[in-house]
Amino acid sequence: MGFFEQTIDFFTSDHSGEDKSNGMMIMLRLLMIVMAFHMVVIGVFVSIRGYFPINIAFLGAAAILAVTVIISFHLKNSDTVLFILVVTTFAVSLAVSPVFGWRNSCHNFLYLALMLCWYDSNKSVKIRLLFSGIITALMCGISLYSRPGAAKIDTVGFDYRFMLILNTVIFSACLCTVAYFLCKDNIADERKLILYNEKLKQIAGVDPLTGLMNRREIGEMFEKLSSEDSLAITIVMGDIDFFKKVNDTRGHDCGDYVLKTIAQLFQDFMKEKGYVSRWGGEEFLFVFSGFNGDDTYPMMEELRKTIENYTFNFFNHEFHLTMTFGVEEYSSRFGTEEAIKKADEKLYLGKEQGRNKVVY
Repeated sequence: MGFFEQTIDFFTSDHSGEDKSNGMMIMLRLLMIVMAFHMVVIGVFVSIRGYFPINIAFLGAAAILAVTVIISFHLKNSDTVLFILVVTTFAVSLAVSPVFGWRNSCHNFLYLALMLCWYDSNKSVKIRLLFSGIITALMCGISLYSRPGAAKIDTVGFDYRFMLILNTVIFSACLCTVAYFLCKDNIADERKLILYNEKLKQIAGVDPLTGLMNRREIGEMFEKLSSEDSLAITIVMGDIDFFKKVNDTRGHDCGDYVLKTIAQLFQDFMKEKGYVSRWGGEEFLFVFSGFNGDDTYPMMEELRKTIENYTFNFFNHEFHLTMTFGVEEYSSRFGTEEAIKKADEKLYLGKEQGRNKVVY
């Protein structure tokens, strides 16, 4: 495992799943590590340049942030960690501003707290507004405390420019961290929504008992296929012979077993041939894509014989069933509804002729 993966595992070792509260804690840890590093660099710099006791404020803040990262692994709520981050940032800004001035940008890190507050969707709008008001008040307090032009160092000298550039770079890194988590969550939420909608669409288009397409779904599929003028399409309507007798003599559970078993036979049979749906009750509609009526008829004869010879076994009770089918080749001159109607008429013609037939 590489260094990057080990680092991620360290920060997320006590959190799993996709809860946004977990993401909040992980993001706070990353921000505090970056800011602690920032404070150490500035603390060392101001110590070398002789700014005492301001160096203590930076080094002390770095120590507080580092300890908070460690403590965070034992906390389940991110509010305490966020509070420490805000107080520490405010204290450093308050201590530094009289020396380096308002434009040194140390106070900018308080803006991160505003973003983090609104990131946490577990908080009510009132709480977020209250927290935002507090952060704004702190910013105003620092502004009043460190009046423009009151900096005690040369605002065009090296020390000031170094502080300004470093603060800007680190603040940008922190903003990128927050933006990464926001984008990551938005993308994850969008992906969930897409998958959920696809699942809903699938559920809406599937017969719950047999797992086949339902009437609406096969109708839409038929319309889509029929829009391709060069494609041969054949419709077959099928019905289980004497299915009512199965329900009456063996019970509805047996009837459900028959429907599910036949549906599985149909699915296996229709692979690479087209589509099959439960049209209603014991009726099924087949749509053969790329096959004309002459191609479809012998295939349906094969299916009819398969069902006729199949032994159904429901709680050790064996029995046989037959089906009747009506085959109609689709023509764009008459439309989809007319093709289904003619297939249905041929189905009932087969019933009148003694059942267990394929009528074309």
